[in-house]
Parts: sequence; C-alpha cells; structure tokens
Amino acid sequence: MLGALKRDRAEKRYRLRVTRRHLFVCTNPRSSGKPACGGDGAALVTAVQTLLIVRGATDVLVTPTGCLGPCFDGPNAVVYPEGVWYAHLAVSDAASLVEHLIDGVPLTAKIAEPPGT
Repeated sequence: MLGALKRDRAEKRYRLRVTRRHLFVCTNPRSSGKPACGGDGAALVTAVQTLLIVRGATDVLVTPTGCLGPCFDGPNAVVYPEGVWYAHLAVSDAASLVEHLIDGVPLTAKIAEPPGT
C-alpha cells in the first residue's frame, strides 16, 4: 500500500514537470543589413514569462532563440509541439500567446507559414 502511494505521488510530480507547450521567440540582435527581432523579441519574452508567472503556469516554457529565419516578418516565434509559427509579433500579443501556451488557443491573426514553405 505504501509503495503504491509513493508511486502515485512520484507520477503526479513527474506529470507536473512535463512541458505541454514550448514557445521559442527570436531575439537575434544582429541585423546584417536586415531588420532584427532583437529588443522587440526580448521584450515579448519578458512579457510572456511575466504573464505565465501571474497565471501560475508551470507546464509551459518560453525560450529566447537566435534567428528563426524570416527577418522581415519579425519578431517571429514558434510554438511546439504543434509547430504553429507566428510573425509580426508585439508585446501587446503576449496575453494571446499565453492563451495559446496554456489553453491551446492560437493567435490566428499572427499565424505565419513556416520558413521555406
């Protein structure tokens, strides 16, 4: 009985640590003659992380990344595991991105085709 209870608790802790969704946001500061997501992407990461903390979300992640490809459409982001790409993001989109991460509701107005398609 005690062994089963310990296993149940361990499984619950594991499930809490499993990531449901992961948002990658371009924060590339180098422009090399092109627009760069840099500061706008970094501000978006901060805004999303802040809202996730407020909501108490522990099973989603936000990661700043290097270039995701389409520089002229930035800031860009992608949500996995769905593979939903976003373009032309702004800090004002943070709440909608959090809705996608927590509830699975995409921000349809900013969905973009994956690079190279």
